[in-house]
Amino acid sequence: MRSVVVFGSSRATPESPTYALARELGEALGARGAEVRCGGYAGVMRGVAEGARTAGGRVVGCTIDWFSDSRRPNEYLDEVVEAPDLGARIDRLLEGTSAAIGLPGSVGTLNEVFWLWTLLLHGKGEGRKLILLGTPWLDLMQLLERRFEVDPSIGALVHLAASVEEAAEMACEA
Repeated sequence: MRSVVVFGSSRATPESPTYALARELGEALGARGAEVRCGGYAGVMRGVAEGARTAGGRVVGCTIDWFSDSRRPNEYLDEVVEAPDLGARIDRLLEGTSAAIGLPGSVGTLNEVFWLWTLLLHGKGEGRKLILLGTPWLDLMQLLERRFEVDPSIGALVHLAASVEEAAEMACEA
């Protein structure tokens, strides 16, 4: 079974376009037989979990002890894996995955994406693909290429997907 982690906004409400995108992505991954790994709480995490379960997929949520008094895992998870801190959480999110897909989010999402990107840059990504889906990522990549030391070889470690189907296909291809 292919395992794919999805990063994204914890604030996306079920009525938002970002939540709808996450749900659609979860369905596309679940339909391809992928196990979906996510943070396990609300927003994109809940949306992708809901979509994957709707399509018959398996979902693992990786929670963090920091939030044990303020957040509860969402109801669409098949398994909850706890982590004591942010570093361990990202490690557990990435366990066994072949790809990571970043959806629009905030600082936490940027941290997760940049964490994996840094691993890939230093040859520690274990062959994973980093796929970004959504217009904000295109804007960010253009900014990084213009204003920071992101030359073509570094930029090539990130794949921009134009659609949910493209992102799911890239994540699940052999």
